Amino acid sequence: MLEFYRHSHNLSLIVQPGDSFFPIVDAIDSAQHSLKMTVFRMDDPIVKDALKNAVVRGVRVQTLVAVDSKGWIKRNKKLSEELTRLGVEVKAQRAKEKIKRYHYKMMTVDEVRALILTFNPTQRNLHYARDFGVLIHDQEIVTELNRLFDADWEGVKFQPQASPLVISPYNTREKIMELLRSARHTIRILDAKVEDQQAIGVLLKKAAEGCDIKIITRATDFEGVSANLHFRKLARYKLHAKCIVVDGRCFFVGSQNLREVAMDQRREVGIIIEDFALAQRIERVFDEDWTTATERANEANEAKG
Repeated sequence: MLEFYRHSHNLSLIVQPGDSFFPIVDAIDSAQHSLKMTVFRMDDPIVKDALKNAVVRGVRVQTLVAVDSKGWIKRNKKLSEELTRLGVEVKAQRAKEKIKRYHYKMMTVDEVRALILTFNPTQRNLHYARDFGVLIHDQEIVTELNRLFDADWEGVKFQPQASPLVISPYNTREKIMELLRSARHTIRILDAKVEDQQAIGVLLKKAAEGCDIKIITRATDFEGVSANLHFRKLARYKLHAKCIVVDGRCFFVGSQNLREVAMDQRREVGIIIEDFALAQRIERVFDEDWTTATERANEANEAKG
């Protein structure tokens, strides 16, 4: 049975661009004794200053840095050296065994709060990309994320416990497919790379059953295959989000694209949440992006004509 996180009073939604570095910096500034952060890419100076200030306050700051981030290998090496000079504890994450890449974006603070993000703390992601994240005040969620972080820190095996967390390569495929199959009326997806064949098969089946499906992505190859399945390309910003909203009431946010490698072969983290107000807020963002994409497409066609 699919598990949802339902404690809405513990949740805050992050929308980029717009919220900028503030949710991350505020969380770092609130740390009193412990901060654990995964880094795939990071170049925002304000976030780095916040980490420096946390160390000065006596907070133990640990960062797991993905050294094989595409296009960022030299920059992440330099970043690791910089963080070490600031007093941050740094460990490098390299592809090994069944995990081809460490791509998750999460942070825990004092065993009481956590950030799960679709975006990196880079200036491009913070200010020029469509992205989402959630801030969660929940000890059970934080404990599970800390177990994962500590296992990766020590380089030991991890076995996920039952929770709303979606963790690759362990349970992502099962949970995402179940979420998509649970749709009765609508599915909205913001994801640059919708490529997994099983996921596409489920979407085609749901569309054939009458489910209204709209996807903002890069490739629109399946446009016209079904009357209920529609695609658009994002007309503003860079599309970097990984987000699914089902029936306007529950949603997934995380670092996983709908790709085989993200679900089955990488370290990724997301969460499935049932919260009507937050799901509706994401849908409002989606609808605005959808309308803008349609308008821009019409303008381009008129210009060609």
